[in-house]
Amino acid sequence: CRQALRSAAGPEVDFARAEREYQLYVGVLRGKLGLQVLELPADESLPDCVFVEDAAVVCEETALITRPGAPSRRKEVEAMKRALGSLNLNIVEMVDENATLDGGDVLFTGREFFVGLSRRTNQRGAEILADTFKDYAVSTVPVHDSLHLKSFCSMAGPNLIAIGSSEAAQKALK
Repeated sequence: CRQALRSAAGPEVDFARAEREYQLYVGVLRGKLGLQVLELPADESLPDCVFVEDAAVVCEETALITRPGAPSRRKEVEAMKRALGSLNLNIVEMVDENATLDGGDVLFTGREFFVGLSRRTNQRGAEILADTFKDYAVSTVPVHDSLHLKSFCSMAGPNLIAIGSSEAAQKALK
């Protein structure tokens, strides 16, 4: 996607370099790690389409197709639904128009989910995630001054969450 949105202004993106790095990355995933990689075609009409995690949350054999908080992102979920459906996953769609959920606000530890309540994800979205993945505890985390929960934290290994030192991260930690 050549028109991908960025979080900050900066130098022009070197698309040839980005493509080479992408091919190396996918090569490692497939060749060295033996993972199946499902590639979706870029859609220039959807400049956020590079952020594929926002359109679905997948755990075990179930894919929750989200309802992104930004209305401009909602067209992305159809392509994701088709792609994940081709994998024979149990597809659950968020149909409640009062619910919003971006995958960037969902952190799965392997034992539980943390859901960031942010500008893009609301309480109803977190409730639908909890209803979908009933075998796992779900805790909500207020997210202030940041787009998503995973803007400042990520799983760094089994039983290890890495969290940034920014003010937004420290507020969420409390």
